[in-house]
Amino acid sequence: MERIIGNLDKAKLKLDEAFFYLDEIEELIQEDELSEAAGSKVTQATERLTAELSALSGRVAELQDILQALDDQRGPSGADE
Repeated sequence: MERIIGNLDKAKLKLDEAFFYLDEIEELIQEDELSEAAGSKVTQATERLTAELSALSGRVAELQDILQALDDQRGPSGADE
């Protein structure tokens, strides 16, 4: 259970980071004129966002595995709790 909670906390942090990068991209796009420097910042922010979402996807997969293992331990009836 501690492992699940730890992974959920990590997933939440990754989501927070992803939304931060998404906000950064949105602000840059809303500027009147997207300069070369701003375009570079958008590209960098997009790459960071992609990395964060990829990490989050890995955490979700790990949580699914943990939950499946817990379900398997409970057995078919699920009456152990």
